[in-house]
Amino acid sequence: MLDLNVTGLSGEKQTRTTQVRHGDSLAALIERATTALGVEKSVFLRNAIAKEAQRVIEGSSRHVLTADDARLFAAALDKPPAPTPRAIKAAASYRRRVANAD
Repeated sequence: MLDLNVTGLSGEKQTRTTQVRHGDSLAALIERATTALGVEKSVFLRNAIAKEAQRVIEGSSRHVLTADDARLFAAALDKPPAPTPRAIKAAASYRRRVANAD
């Protein structure tokens, strides 16, 4: 049986529809999977779509550093570059505007 709690969507009312065109090969694959799991096609598809969407979102929002990248990143945090004259001037301008803002 599918674990619908993985996605957190199991208790949500199903009111939306999405139509997807596909061929016979995918239809047969879906049929085999739903039979093997003993679930309805809509349940299987909702779960598969939710898992894939979560995987894509997590993959695009998480950064994995190599050991060397992590060492370089930590070193940069420990010794940030000196501010440029332009950055100092911009900070002073911002401070004047913010301090005098009503």
